[in-house]
Amino acid sequence: MQGHSMKIRVMKTVSEGTKEIIYRRTKSEEIRNLFQVNSALALIHGDVCDMIFASDVAQKASGVEVFEVPGTCPQHMTCLGILGAASAVDEAVQKIKEELEN
Repeated sequence: MQGHSMKIRVMKTVSEGTKEIIYRRTKSEEIRNLFQVNSALALIHGDVCDMIFASDVAQKASGVEVFEVPGTCPQHMTCLGILGAASAVDEAVQKIKEELEN
C-alpha cells in the first residue's frame, strides 16, 4: 500500500483517566467491560480505508477486540482502538505494520 500515513500508539497498561476518555468518546458500556479483562490498548489514526484494513488485519492476527473511537461528525473516524492482552496487541500491531508495507 503506497501513500499511507498512520500513527500507531501502544499502551501496555492504561490509566484510569485515559480509560475515562475512551468511555466518553465511545459511549459504550461494552468497552468498559472489555477493559476489565484486557490490559493493553493500541490506538491507530489514519485515513478510513487504512483503519478499516488495519481492523481486519488485527482481528485475524490475534485475539484482540477492535473498536472505533468516533470523531466529531458521523463521516469522521478519529481512530481505531485495539484492546487485548499485551502480547496479542503487539502481535496485531506488528502484523498491521507488515501488511501496510506490502
